[in-house]
Formats: sequence, structure tokens, C-alpha cells
Amino acid sequence: MKKREVYFAGSRSQITLFIVMALVIIIGGIVYFSYQGQLAPKQEIVAPEAAPLKSFVDNCIKIIAEDGLERIGLSGGYIRIPPGIDDNPKTYLSNLPQSGFKMPYWWHDGIEAVPPEDFIKDQLKNHIRNELQGCVSNFEPFENQFEINQLKDPLIEINFNDEDTSIEMKYPLEIVAKDASFSAKIEDFGYTIPIRFKRVYGLAKLIMERENNDYFLEKRTIDLMSLDRDIPVTDIEVTCSAKTWELSKIKKKIMELLRFNLPYVKIIGTDFNPNKYAPNPEGRQIYSQTYYQSHYVLDVEQNPGNKYKNMKVSVRYDNWPMDIFARPSQNGILKSNADKGSQMLKFFCLHVWHFTYDISYPVVATILDQETDTNSRYQFNFAFKVDIDHNTPNRVNKGTTLFEASDEISSAEYCGEAEKETTIFTVDNSTGDSIKDVNLTFACGRFYCDLGKTEWLSLGAAAGITKIMPYCVYGVLRGTKEGYLDSQEFIQTDVDGKSFVMLMNPVKEFADYKVVKHLLSDPSVEEELAGNEKASILVKSNETGFEDFAFYPKEGNFRLKVPLKDAKYEATIYLVDQEEIVGGYIGEWKVSKGQLEGSQEIVFHVIYQGAASEEDKAMFIAGLGSSSKKVPAPELK
Repeated sequence: MKKREVYFAGSRSQITLFIVMALVIIIGGIVYFSYQGQLAPKQEIVAPEAAPLKSFVDNCIKIIAEDGLERIGLSGGYIRIPPGIDDNPKTYLSNLPQSGFKMPYWWHDGIEAVPPEDFIKDQLKNHIRNELQGCVSNFEPFENQFEINQLKDPLIEINFNDEDTSIEMKYPLEIVAKDASFSAKIEDFGYTIPIRFKRVYGLAKLIMERENNDYFLEKRTIDLMSLDRDIPVTDIEVTCSAKTWELSKIKKKIMELLRFNLPYVKIIGTDFNPNKYAPNPEGRQIYSQTYYQSHYVLDVEQNPGNKYKNMKVSVRYDNWPMDIFARPSQNGILKSNADKGSQMLKFFCLHVWHFTYDISYPVVATILDQETDTNSRYQFNFAFKVDIDHNTPNRVNKGTTLFEASDEISSAEYCGEAEKETTIFTVDNSTGDSIKDVNLTFACGRFYCDLGKTEWLSLGAAAGITKIMPYCVYGVLRGTKEGYLDSQEFIQTDVDGKSFVMLMNPVKEFADYKVVKHLLSDPSVEEELAGNEKASILVKSNETGFEDFAFYPKEGNFRLKVPLKDAKYEATIYLVDQEEIVGGYIGEWKVSKGQLEGSQEIVFHVIYQGAASEEDKAMFIAGLGSSSKKVPAPELK
């Protein structure tokens, strides 16, 4: 009996162990198959009679989606360009204006405009929805067999996956056989396209991000200009002959350099051959041995691994419109400045020059995902501007374009979607007093909102305006009021209850101002300008960034503005006859607030040379700053 008890006890332990193991396996199986069911799309069971119809609709999805992805790739994320972009030539590149094709910029004029992934998905959804009825064409291939009724509008879901793009569509259809032998309902349709859009789009965004942060193409452009002897930047030459350049030829040379060199830009981690031969004036060399290897290879992601190994990237400029401005220049001509030697070396002549350029031009980057056994070939283009200001990269972010997930909205609709309360106070920057009746406007990307005029708040304790404003992370607030300079502040309206102070700088407006001239050989004598002479006046402060410009004789009711404060300005005046610069003034002008308040007129003095040889004229203009010391600084009266 004792042995039997032991035996049965052992048997009960074994049975219990088997039961526990069985339960673990069953629970694990339930969890596994439940999880797999969540991962895998639900498959609708389709009757054999309806299978051809399902294949027909699935094929329509494939055709339309592939067409949509191709359009998205050609234009940088767009199938239908929103009106706010389509109507503004500054926001897109038009390769062939006659064809009407437009490629919106991902960055231009300080505005970042990269279309978000959700926006692109919506573009593709709307494209499929809009083109579906035309593709199925009332199900004409089945009209002799079935009566097909659409029960609801289609619902489309798009997933950009690492290795493909999947489209799922709920499209409830009722199918009834003409001979009444069959009826069914079917609603699940879809297609998976082996296009790696997510991976391509991700690389494009990285390239744009690195360019905005590192100014890669701006720096390459400045290098090309500095290294080319035909493009004057800063130099000195021992010669007594003035050197001149035509801006049109400089522009043509820069365009030629960009067209030739930018295609050698490469991205680390993508498919490019460092052993391919590249041009070299000193002979044939492979890419990795040339200047390009150390200057034209861009690293956009640390340790990219094999993520982009099958992709090729190119950057190109194709003689598209370029904006260029050079200073100093006149009527498209750049000239060197002459400088005579010392008394001991009177025969010794130098010509020096320093030119600064503002340049803006578009480029197109192309990513080509090459075909393999698992993915289809796909090309994605995106355009953006390269911007240089005074020989310096200029990619200051002034705002971000808003992308709506569905139809494009107007400024009125955007401004009406207010959600964050914001208070703006307006203050006189000179006295610290509150001021009312300041006209305020708010800009976010391409949208503009008129906020109205400020008024007294809190029973006159302050002046300002409280508004419920639309969401914006980098907006521009502008204020205008007669007697004050136009003011601008960057603000954020992403948090409820924020307040900002708009400082307004008062100005003295002079309706009366004049220019008188003094002969270089007798500067004590003051003369009126001749009938064929005009003067341009520039008053500028490097400390505050203020500048105002005027002509004399003045035109109409134009007024010259000067901030009502103690300040130091640089006054630059050029006296011209009908053909050339004959005199002027370059010098410092110190003013006080008290002087400005008590004055009604400004008299500007310029010096001129009179009859002289061409060489003497050039030397006089080059040394205008020194000669200006012989005449009074601008006078307040």
C-alpha cells in the first residue's frame, strides 16, 4: 500500500506538469495568432464569382497609385499644387514655362516648405479617390453579368513602409447576377506597390536639413567664385589702368561653373563610385583623388549603414533664372579703385577692389532608388533655392509653410481658425510710453492676418490689442503708424496667453531738404545744383540697421525720415549729371534728438571736381571720403 501511494503521488505530479505545459502552449498560441492577426491585414473571403471584380478594382488602385507616386516624385511631393503656391512664381521652379510644369521649392526666401508625410498621403488618397470612378468606368466589363451598386464612398488608407507602399480601401459594393443566381457584398480592396517611398523621402528630408544647417551649396558657390580669376571679389593689382567687369558676364560665368561642378556633389552612404574618373586640369584622376572628394561629399546621417546603398543622388543647376546683385556697381559695371603711391613713388599705381554679391538661384536634387529583386525603380526630385547675401550664406528661417491635410485654405480661413489668445503691447521705444492706433498685421508663411489697430487697455494703463490668433511657431508681427518707423517682431502663437511688446521708433520726417555743392579747388563757396544735376542720398546706421534713401531735387511729397534719437549715421551722397558721377559726400553724421526736434530742414553738402581727365575723375571718386572732409557735414536748420 505504501508503494502504491508513492506511485500514485508521482503520477499526479506528472499529470499536473503536463496540464501546466499544455496551458502555456495554448495561451502562447492564442497570443501569437492574435498578434499575427493584428499585424497582417484582414483578408476578406471573396466568392469565386466576385473574384474577377476584386482583381479589376485592385488593378485600378495599382494603376492610379503608381501614377500618383510618379507625379509626387516628379514635383517633390505634390499631385495637385495648392493655389497659394501655384499663384506665386516665387514659390516654385518652372523648368519649361510653356508646359506649365511646376516644382514647388522646399526652401526659398527664408521659408521652409517641405511637404509633410501626412500631406503627401492625403495628396495620394485624393488622387485615388478622384480617379477611381474613371478607372472602374461604371464596371462596364461586368455589365452583362452583374448589377453592381456602390453602397458607400470609398475610404482609403495608405502606409509608407520601409520596403513598399501599401494601399487599403474600403469600397462597399453590392453584386447581383443578372440571372439572379448569385448575390454578394464585397468591400476590401488594396494593393502593395514595391516602391520604397518612405526611405527615399526620408533621405530627401535629411539632405534638405543638412543644407539648411551647414549651407553646403552656398559655401561651394562662394568657393567657385573665389577661385575663378574672371570673377572679381577681393584683390589688388599694380597698374595705373582702371579695371572694369560686366555683371552680365560675371553672372554667365557663375552659371557655367555651377552647371559643370554641382553634379559632382555626392552623399555618403549612397551609390557613387569614388574610382570614377573626374576632370582635372593637370590630367586624368579618379574622383577620390580630386578636390571634389574633400569638398563635394556631404554627410547627412551618421552611420547610415546599407539604408541608402542602392540609391543614387544628384544635384544640378540647369541655367535656371539667377538673381545677382554686386556692390559697388553702377549700371551693371564693376570698377576697381585707383590708389596712388607715396610721394617717393608717385609713379607707382595700385588698383584695389572688394565686391560683395547677393546671389539667389534654384537647384534640383534627384534621388534614384534603383530596381532590385524586391523593389521597383523610383525617382524623387525636389527643388530649393541657394541664397547668398554679401558673400555670406543666407539661410535664416523666416517661417514655415503650412500644409493642410485636405483642400488648400485661404488666408481668411487660416486667420479664422484662431485658437491661442495673444496680447500685443505697443510702446514708444524712445520714451517708453504706450502708444495706440498702431496698425498690426501678422504673417505666418504665406498667410496674412489683419489684426487691426491697438487701443487703450486696462482703463488706459497700457496700449495694445488682445486677439485669439491662429497657431504659428514662427510668425512675423508688423506694426505701422504715422510718425514712426515700420516695426517688425518674430513671435510664437503656439501657447495660450502669451504677450509680446512691439517697440515703435519715432522718426522726424523732413519735407524740406536740399543739396548744395562745393568746388574742390574752392570749397568755401556754396553753389546750387545745375539743371542737369541730381543727387542720391543714403542715410544709414550700422548700429541699428536703419537706412533711408532720397533724391534731390525731390519728387512729389516724398519725405526723408531720420529716427528721433541720438545717433551716428553714415551719409553717402552721389552727385550725377546726365552721364556720370561728378561728385558727392561720404562721411559720418552725428545728430541728437534735441537737434532733430528743433529742426525743419536738412542741407546736404557735396564736393565736386570740375573739368578733369578721365584718370583724375576716377581717382577723385575713389578718394571721395577724404575729399568730403573739406565741406560741412549735413546741417540741421
